[in-house]
Amino acid sequence: MKRLANAIGFVPLFFWGRFGIPFGIPNPQKLVVVVGSPILLPKEGEGNVNKESVEYYHKLFCDELIALFDRHKDDMGYGDRRLVVV
Repeated sequence: MKRLANAIGFVPLFFWGRFGIPFGIPNPQKLVVVVGSPILLPKEGEGNVNKESVEYYHKLFCDELIALFDRHKDDMGYGDRRLVVV
């Protein structure tokens, strides 16, 4: 390899496996993406955001995330699981 690199002026790279990854992808898994409805936020000026509104919309986001998980968990085989946001 060193003689080849000296002869051509660079070290060639050889890719093998699935998608060029050596030894392939270890555990290919099904990836499912679900999208919920948007959470509309009021337009507040920069610096006018208060702690209460941040906490309100954070709680709203977490509640919607849990509801989205609950709606789709049976279809994906997670019917016995519960999503906990810490």
